[in-house]
Amino acid sequence: MNTDNELRRMLDERGVNWDYGVTGATTTKFRINGVDLTFMPMRDGLVCTTILTPEQVIAVTLGLETCQLTDNGPWGYTYECSECGAAFDVGIFDGKVNFCPNCGRRVEMVVAN
Repeated sequence: MNTDNELRRMLDERGVNWDYGVTGATTTKFRINGVDLTFMPMRDGLVCTTILTPEQVIAVTLGLETCQLTDNGPWGYTYECSECGAAFDVGIFDGKVNFCPNCGRRVEMVVAN
């Protein structure tokens, strides 16, 4: 199976709508996490023909999900991510955490235990 057919099969399996790009059957376009993407087959894979901003790269690869950090007390790893369960001390980040250092989700709020 060639790479563009494999991409289309995988998009179908996940319920993602796709269409042919501007060059017809040689490109595949779809939208994920609010970002429009177009891929075309290359020799050993696919190349993204969409020009992405850094924010769009993060949205596509890590998603736009959020998490909460729970304060587990004054000893050891004091904060735990509600989504991935990673525990860490926010002191190493000067007390400012905008994104979980483990799963990359945006931290929505810090919840005191």
